[in-house]
Amino acid sequence: MSAIKAKNIPTVFIIFGATGDLMAKKIAPALFHLYRNGKFPNLFKIIAFSRRDIGLEGFKEHLRTILANKKGKQFKKEDIEAFLNFFEYQQGDFEKVDAYNTLASYLGNIDGEWMACSNKLFYLAVPPSNYRSIVEHLKTSGLTKPCGPDEGWTRVIVEKPFGKNAQTALELDLLLADLFQEEQIYRIDHYLGKDMLQNILSFRFNNDLFEDSWDKDHIEKIEIRFMENIGIEGRSTFYDGVGALRDVGQNHMLQMLAFVAMDQPKTFTAGDVRTQRAEILKKLNTLSPLEVEKLTYRGQYIGYKEVEGVSPKSTTETYFKIAASISSTRWSGIPIILEAGKELEQKKEIVVTFKHREPCLCPPGVHYKNKVFFTLEPKEGITIEFWSKKPGHGYEMEKQKLSFLFRDQRKKVQYVEEYERLLLDCITGNQLPFVSTDEVKAMWNFIDPIIEAWDKNKVQLVEYKPKTKKVITDSLIVEKRLLE
Repeated sequence: MSAIKAKNIPTVFIIFGATGDLMAKKIAPALFHLYRNGKFPNLFKIIAFSRRDIGLEGFKEHLRTILANKKGKQFKKEDIEAFLNFFEYQQGDFEKVDAYNTLASYLGNIDGEWMACSNKLFYLAVPPSNYRSIVEHLKTSGLTKPCGPDEGWTRVIVEKPFGKNAQTALELDLLLADLFQEEQIYRIDHYLGKDMLQNILSFRFNNDLFEDSWDKDHIEKIEIRFMENIGIEGRSTFYDGVGALRDVGQNHMLQMLAFVAMDQPKTFTAGDVRTQRAEILKKLNTLSPLEVEKLTYRGQYIGYKEVEGVSPKSTTETYFKIAASISSTRWSGIPIILEAGKELEQKKEIVVTFKHREPCLCPPGVHYKNKVFFTLEPKEGITIEFWSKKPGHGYEMEKQKLSFLFRDQRKKVQYVEEYERLLLDCITGNQLPFVSTDEVKAMWNFIDPIIEAWDKNKVQLVEYKPKTKKVITDSLIVEKRLLE
């Protein structure tokens, strides 16, 4: 559906958990930006649903505080007040059916006021433990029933994590499938809202420079790094039961891999792109227990156990490296290196290293290798590394770079742009930047055996000092083992 067509369709956005952190940090600022950019449908209403008994005026004051404190932004008071007029507030318990009957009355009144059947967009901005109650009550209350075969779609938005393993992910899928079709389910991984990931598709498939050599015959290895210069930043209750691999490896990093390794889709539509992403993820080779011991490395930064909310006996990893591979005609035998860590130099990037030619026009023992960097943070851009002759009489080579800087991520407000794009895509019906159920299954099928082996302490958890590179150097052993 086009954005222009979506402007003319009445839409109600219902947010469960509207006074929580997700609303404050991501949803409310993104919605405000959509409003300021004129992206709301002509008839649009937001119903904030929460347990807190603060009333509409109390909730509006809560939003004023959120927007007033948004880092790096100074918004006009009149813009904020106009934005707040789109909200209604309902206090209710997720567990009680009466709350959903009240919600149904709200929605009925809105449709009556508009004299139209509105679209309903349900956002589960709550912990996964609340999903079952909400989904079951939505079903029994009839809140998701369309007005007719051609009127009033319903969609649901859920946040990562999509389960804690393959089994819980399947249970979540079955729960959602009892009420929604796959095309109605929008699984948000905010990394898919980043322009740079979609720029990888453009770089590969809208240009003829590299795609013919984008395979095992020409590429030596693919590295995906997700290094952060921060700790767990107040997320100890969540993080200590999850760890780095589940937090960023199972989702963000495998999605990054899918974009760089997938085959060309037939069309640039959500269905075709998501199919190709899922297909390449299904071809990741599952590691046996012995391979997990040999090809993975995990660490925890010194001081992690002293963070409030973290168990003093915690074995949660804050760093990992995995040497993976893909069983496909295009990539068979090529090392895929996945590496992530906290309290290290910030670097979120994909590095594709090309093989040198044999024979090579190089001095003895020297190999000139080209690299392509897709950088997501701290600066978004694409860099091609190549070699050229130095000026002068000799034939000495030097490294050169051809760079395209998309923008400096440090100049944008974290999460807002990605969520602004993703929420608009939910309204317009574009599922391309959302994770499909096939992708979720494939990602967990790769991750589960690693987690199971780590839980049995098959791989020693090493400690590392924050802000040092030693853990990165030590972990190179897993790459060497893959090549043995």
